[in-house]
Amino acid sequence: MSDLEPFSTEWELIILDSIQVDYLGTVDGGDFRQGKGVFYNFEENKLVAFDSSGKISYEISYPKEGPEKVQYPTQLNYTEDGRLFAASFMGWLYELNTNLTLKQEIKLSFLSQSQDGGGFIKNLEYYNDSLISFYPGRDGANPYEPHFIRDHFLLEKIDPKTGGSVPVIKIPSTSRYSSDKYFERPIIQFGISGNRLHLALSNEPLVHIYDLTNGETYLSTVDFKPSKFLDNGEHPEKNQYIDYFKMLDGRVRQFFVTDKGTVVFYEEGIEEEIFTQNELKLRENYPKYKDFQNQVMKIISQDATLSNEIIVPYNIGSILNIEKLNKPFYALRNDEFIGEEQDFITFYKLQLEKK
Repeated sequence: MSDLEPFSTEWELIILDSIQVDYLGTVDGGDFRQGKGVFYNFEENKLVAFDSSGKISYEISYPKEGPEKVQYPTQLNYTEDGRLFAASFMGWLYELNTNLTLKQEIKLSFLSQSQDGGGFIKNLEYYNDSLISFYPGRDGANPYEPHFIRDHFLLEKIDPKTGGSVPVIKIPSTSRYSSDKYFERPIIQFGISGNRLHLALSNEPLVHIYDLTNGETYLSTVDFKPSKFLDNGEHPEKNQYIDYFKMLDGRVRQFFVTDKGTVVFYEEGIEEEIFTQNELKLRENYPKYKDFQNQVMKIISQDATLSNEIIVPYNIGSILNIEKLNKPFYALRNDEFIGEEQDFITFYKLQLEKK
């Protein structure tokens, strides 16, 4: 896409091909950049690196104790120059060598208080020799307090050489989480392209944009205007969670920031009546969610123009990464939805194309 080409608002998602990786196990997080992919298997505490043909280049299971320990490196981030960083859902940060062995653990002066998150959500980035991470805990901040998002910086900018860090990014007043009201606790995701950081909360259809060159200045908020994005609304009491018991909120599943636009991958949510009638709060009925909501992609251009809603079929699961709007990318095939058990892992090679 050249800079002179107008932004089209009508897009579609094409399956170009698929690749098989000769590995039996689950994929619980991953990244793909510049022809190299890596994914995490939770059960074995293992990383597997592969290329665009599906060939495994490295595979390693980590000890959870001792000098070489690496614990739950669920979030993975390849930098432009090929370095690999990983973050545990418990907050531990690592730099790994090309062959996936531990290069260093990055230790901050305080411990993260986060006890969840990870997988395919994006909240670890590399910018100007610094890691930027969701790493709550500075000054004892508790991310499970109802007004954590209102009262604290959301991210840490970390020097990977020293572990020194400074807090960055506050929620703007355009978000309902800047108020005194109580809402469902969201997951924070963000991405960086150039000097712009884009941040989204999982259950609010907004993208907040910041300029990293000038003290992380807040610039603007874009509403991506989903036609359906359910929300259980304001809670009368703090720490009162409704999601997964009465209904299902709309949810930003994944979030990718590229030089020409931001891709939001979200689920619409399920109404209370349908949720109750079909007993969807029961774990064995979780696979039925797909019968009552769509998974959708929407593209926000640099000038905040919105694309059409691109319905993503449920045979397409989590996306490893989207580097550029005009470049193919990889997503996990949802074998559970297809109803097939395989002794290898399949990734679809996908492309977003203008109609």
